[in-house]
Formats: sequence, C-alpha cells, structure tokens
Amino acid sequence: MTEELLLVQKEGNICTLTINRPDKRNALNPEILLKIGDVLNSLKEEGDVRAVVIRGTGDKAFSSGFDIGQISTRETRVETGAVRNPFEFGMGSIVEYPYPVIAMIYGYAVGAGLELAVTCDIRVAADTARLGITPAKLGVVYRHTAVRRFLNLVGIAQTGELFYTGRLYDAQRAREIGLVDHVVPTDELEATTYDLAREIAGNAPLSVSGIKTTINRLLNYQKISPEDEAELIKLQTEAGLSEDLKEGQRAFMEKRKPQFKGH
Repeated sequence: MTEELLLVQKEGNICTLTINRPDKRNALNPEILLKIGDVLNSLKEEGDVRAVVIRGTGDKAFSSGFDIGQISTRETRVETGAVRNPFEFGMGSIVEYPYPVIAMIYGYAVGAGLELAVTCDIRVAADTARLGITPAKLGVVYRHTAVRRFLNLVGIAQTGELFYTGRLYDAQRAREIGLVDHVVPTDELEATTYDLAREIAGNAPLSVSGIKTTINRLLNYQKISPEDEAELIKLQTEAGLSEDLKEGQRAFMEKRKPQFKGH
C-alpha cells in the first residue's frame, strides 16, 4: 500500500495538511502540490474550515525543497487529459483559500519548501529552523510569480540577497527581515501555532475572509504585461534546458560544489 504523501486532519474549524515524506525531508513533488490544491479546493467548497495549518512530518524539516530529479519537469503535468501546473495550482490554492493558512516550520524550509511557507498567510518557526531559497545553487531561474511573493513579503533588497546568495538563514535572522512572523522555542512551536489557528478560527468568518480577499485583490495591480511575462517564461525555460542545471543537479547528488559555465 502506497503511503499517503499528504496527510489531512480536521479538528473542528481547523485543518492540518502534513507533507509526509520524512525520508526525503518532506521534499515536494508534483503529486503533493496537486494534492494540496485539490484538498484546499474541497475545503473551500465545504466552507467550515476557517484556519489551515501546513507542516511537515516530524521535526527535521518543513520541506527541504522540490525533488531534485524532477526540477526539469516541474512546470507542467498531464492529469486526466488536462495540463495543470503543479506549482501555480498548489500555491494558488493557498492564496485563494478564503481563510488564513499558517506555515508551522520545524527544521529546514528551503527552495520550493520556503516558497510554500512564503505563500502562506502567516509563518511560525521554531528557533532552530533554517530557511533559504537556493535556485542559484542549481542553475534555475525561479518563476516570476514566486519571486513576486518574496518581494511583497521582505522587499527588493532582501529578496535579491536571498536569491543571489542562496544562503540559509537562521530563524532569528529570518524574523529580522520579515521572512517569518514568529520565532518560538521548538517545544512551544505546536502549541503556539494552534493557539493562533484557534484564535483566528474563533473570529467572525466574514471579517477574516473579507480582509484576506481584500489583501489579495489589492495586490492584483502587480500583474505584468503579456510581453514581459513571455520574456520571463523564456528565461525560465532556457535555464531549465541548460547544461548548468544538469551540472547543478549532479553536484547536489554528489555533494560537491558545482562548476557552472553560464550555458
């Protein structure tokens, strides 16, 4: 029997989605992203869950990123005859969920795992957490829709430094730059997160949902022209087909420093 990649647990008006790949430090893959989207869309239709918590199994990692071997095929997936983008579908479902989604961060939140946390409405991290966005270490040009989320959260300078260096930040530094909202001792993380979720879920649903929708709609002005979007997608595609990406993947698997050549 195949183990569930995403565990779903409802308790009252709160639902927890747990990424369940502890052997891979809860690395994301297309199936998990699509499942997140499907579950959140179902919860949206049901209408009774007023706060969602996303976490990883165990306390070693929220999510260590996207499966390194699937990076070159991550942009599209054929599902029942239709083409769906796992990233845009999964992340978009968090943005469009009518109530707040909270990331509960133990351990590592790296690459796409950090993007997942940044897409959530609130981030609560253990004081031992390590966070970073690492496409420059692999030869990836990151999706512009994701970069926009970082810009909105931490600003231009900090987004640039995060992406240009690929550094891992400790929890306190992440809090200083606004990458996470709360940092608490590891043994208090779960209680703090669920106290916050219960507080939110106990408030007036129309008010909470209304303010989340208002925030999202006010950010819609950031949409770019079709010409600019086509240019950015071209850059992402070229990097996805590059020799540098292949070298970055090999170096990661071989645990060595990559030798990039710019093509």
